[in-house]
Amino acid sequence: MTLFIRNLLIPTLGLLAALTLQPTTAAAAILDELRGLVSQANNLDSQLKTISLSTDSICAPLVAANQQAREMIDSINLVDQSLAAPIQIDDEMMTAFDELFYASASLANEEVRLSGDLTALSSTTNAITLKDGIVAMLQLSEDIGTMADRIGEMADKILIMSDNIGSMADRILLTQEIQNQNILISQQSILQTQTNILSLVAVVESSSNDLDLNTLIAQGETLAAQMAAVILNPFTMATQLRNVAEDVNTFLAEIKTTSDVINQQATTGTMTINATTLTSLANLSIMLTSLGTAMDGYVLAIEGLQAMTSSRTLEDALGSMLQLSADIGVMANRILEMADLILEMADNIGMMADQIIATQELQSVNVAATQASILAAQDLAISLIAARNL
Repeated sequence: MTLFIRNLLIPTLGLLAALTLQPTTAAAAILDELRGLVSQANNLDSQLKTISLSTDSICAPLVAANQQAREMIDSINLVDQSLAAPIQIDDEMMTAFDELFYASASLANEEVRLSGDLTALSSTTNAITLKDGIVAMLQLSEDIGTMADRIGEMADKILIMSDNIGSMADRILLTQEIQNQNILISQQSILQTQTNILSLVAVVESSSNDLDLNTLIAQGETLAAQMAAVILNPFTMATQLRNVAEDVNTFLAEIKTTSDVINQQATTGTMTINATTLTSLANLSIMLTSLGTAMDGYVLAIEGLQAMTSSRTLEDALGSMLQLSADIGVMANRILEMADLILEMADNIGMMADQIIATQELQSVNVAATQASILAAQDLAISLIAARNL
C-alpha cells in the first residue's frame, strides 16, 4: 500500500510542479523575446545614427534601413502571434516595453534628422536620385510608424491576457504613461518627416479609394451613435459592454479589409490623390474621436456604478473595456497607416502639399485625443481590477 501511494504521489507532485512552473516559464520566454526586440530596435537606431546622406549616398543607406525596419516589424508580428493567455506580467517585462517605447521615439527622431538632411541636399542632387530618396524616406517613415503601432498593440494584447493586473497595477500605469508620451513624440516626428519631404515635391493631380473610406466613415459614425446610446447599469453592464466590444471588433475587421486593399495597391503601382480623399482621411480621424468620446462616457458610468456592481459582472465588463479600447487603438493605427500608404503611393502630391499637411495635423490631434480616451479606459480598468482584487 505504501508503495502504491508513493507511486501515485510522485507523478501527481510532478504534475503540480509543472503546472506551477508553466506561467513562469511562459513569462520568461516572453521576456526573452521582448529583450530580443529591444536589441533589434537599438541596432536599427544605431544604424540610423550612422547614416550621413550625401549627393552620392542617398538611396542605398535608406533602403538598407528600410530592410532592417521591415525585419523588425516581422519580428514583432512573430512575437505577437506567439502570445497565449494567461500571461503573468512582471517588472522586467514592463521595463522591456519601456525600452521599446523609448527606442521607437528615438527612431522617429533619427528619421526627422535624415529627412532634414535630404531636404538640405535637394538643390545639389539630380532629380532621379532625389525622387528615389523621397520614396525611400517616406517608406522608412511608414515602417517606423508601423513598428511603433505594433509594439503598442502587442503591449495591449499582453495586458488583456494578463492574469495579475491587480498586483502590477502601479507598474502597468507607469509603462502606459511612458507609452503615451513616446507615441506622441513618434507621431510628431513622423509628421515633421513627412512635412520635410513634402517640401521637396512640386507636381499634382487627383484620385483614390473614396468610396471605401466614406463607407468606413458612415459605419464608424453609426457605431459611435450606437455606443453613445448604451446606458450602462450595474446588472447588465457585462453583457452591454461585451456586445459593444463585439461591434467594435466587427468594425475593426472592416477597417483592416480596406487597409489590406490599400496595402495591395501599394505593391502594384502608384496612386493619385485629390481633395476628397484628404477630406475622407480627416473625417476618419474625426470619427475615431466619436468612438473615444463614447468610451469616455463608459469610463464615467463605470466609475459611478462600480460600487453597486458585483465583482463577477464588473470583472467581465472591465475585460470587455480592455478589449474594445485595444481594438479602437488598432483602428487608429490602421487609419494612420492607410493615410501614410496613400501618401507614399501618390505621384502627384506637390500642389496638394498644404492640404496634406493640414490633414495630417488634424489626424494627429484626433488620434492623440482618441489615445487619451483609450488610456483613460485602460487606467480605469487596471485601477478597479486592483482595487476590487478581480
